[in-house]
Amino acid sequence: MTLHWYNREGQIIDTSTANRLLGDPDYKRVRLTEITSVSDPTVRYLVSTVWLGLDHGHTGGAPILFETMVFSNGNMSEEWADRYSTESEAETGHDETVTVVAATVPDEVVTHLAQWPKTEG
Repeated sequence: MTLHWYNREGQIIDTSTANRLLGDPDYKRVRLTEITSVSDPTVRYLVSTVWLGLDHGHTGGAPILFETMVFSNGNMSEEWADRYSTESEAETGHDETVTVVAATVPDEVVTHLAQWPKTEG
C-alpha cells in the first residue's frame, strides 16, 4: 500500500511540500474553539479541527484528511474524535461538535481562537 500526502483540497502533494505545510500551524488548523463556563471556572473545553495530510481512512474510498478532537481542561477527551474527507465537512463537523459540547456547559461562553492558548505554569 502506497501512502500519499494530500493538501487541504485533497490533491496529492510531494513529501517536501507536506513537511512544509505540516510546519505551518495556520495551514494545519481549520478551526479552534474554546468553551468555558461563567459559573464554573474549572470547566474548559477546546474543540480543535485540523488537516492531517495523510489519509487516515485506509478504506480505499475518499481520503480522510481532517480530524476534530475535544480537549477537556488540557486533556484529550477519549469520547470524541471525528474525521472527514473535505474541509467543508470538517468545518461543519467542528461547528456541530461545538454545539454538542456547549450544550453540556452551564452558562457557556464560546470563543473562536486564532491559535492554541498558552497554559500557565
